[in-house]
Amino acid sequence: MHGEVGGALFDEVVAELEVLDPALAVSATGALPGLRDRLEQRASAAAALLDGHEEGAVLRVPKSRLADLQQCERLAVARHARPDAGPPGLAALRGVALDRFVLLEVAQGPIVDPVEELLSVLDVQGELDTCDQVVAAASADPGFVDDLAAAAAAWRGVPRSWWPRLQSPAVAQLADGRVVCSGKLDVELGGVLTPHPGVVVEVKSGAPRPAHVEEVALYALLVGWRDGVAPSLVARWYPDEPTACMPVDTGLLTSAAARLGDAIEQWAQLVVGRRPEESPGPWCRWCPHAAVCPSAAATAGPTPGGLADPDDEVEWEPPGDEVGP
Repeated sequence: MHGEVGGALFDEVVAELEVLDPALAVSATGALPGLRDRLEQRASAAAALLDGHEEGAVLRVPKSRLADLQQCERLAVARHARPDAGPPGLAALRGVALDRFVLLEVAQGPIVDPVEELLSVLDVQGELDTCDQVVAAASADPGFVDDLAAAAAAWRGVPRSWWPRLQSPAVAQLADGRVVCSGKLDVELGGVLTPHPGVVVEVKSGAPRPAHVEEVALYALLVGWRDGVAPSLVARWYPDEPTACMPVDTGLLTSAAARLGDAIEQWAQLVVGRRPEESPGPWCRWCPHAAVCPSAAATAGPTPGGLADPDDEVEWEPPGDEVGP
């Protein structure tokens, strides 16, 4: 790890790795098969609920659905029924922009024209509706993402030997493929096929939240199953804040597997007809059922998807979060 020169983010990650006990990742890797076996049992029971309901149905629990279920079951059902119900609000749009700016900094270097380069990468990725949102937001404020483009410079100079991967999938197929859990990782560094410890980094444009810790824990679990080796470190990167790093140990993976098992069981019950529970909160602002859900009246807020939405906790993901077969 020594002797390589990188940017601010890379320096923070390396500093954390240098004081990390490597035995933690070794022990976590050893726990992966047992956690998989226990989750297989729960997934098989959940898949059995689908028998007679829909022949050959696959129960899909991507990261975004797991997050929705933890907030409000009705939100999860509504977004499943209408995955393209609305464009991102301004705060969520800035999150989309930050992800792409990190990609641009790592892949090609300094960003010269933030809006034009953002539109270019979104166009290549086929996110044309999001392009329209960017154009509308830029018309109101041409510099609405300038601060994010500047912050993404922290990602400049990640050494090639760390093989930075962006928006890479991690998929776990359970119960003979009848249950699929998946996520797209913002950034992976090191790991298998490199001489360096594995690191998973989640990019966040809003304020830190406890749910973000659960997200990176899930990613550590999925990556461990995918690669056969647990990553050494998971991190959350927020602009203008120190990188929040967390070692991967057995406890982290065990709690992630338990949450995933709970979500699989919840979603199976909802798919076969259980009435979803309503849990009002800030997520009502972007729920497709907000206009008709009685519980949504308990939360006042702007119209879902509106460009004036000030909520910095919104996380919007375009269709395509469900990766894998």
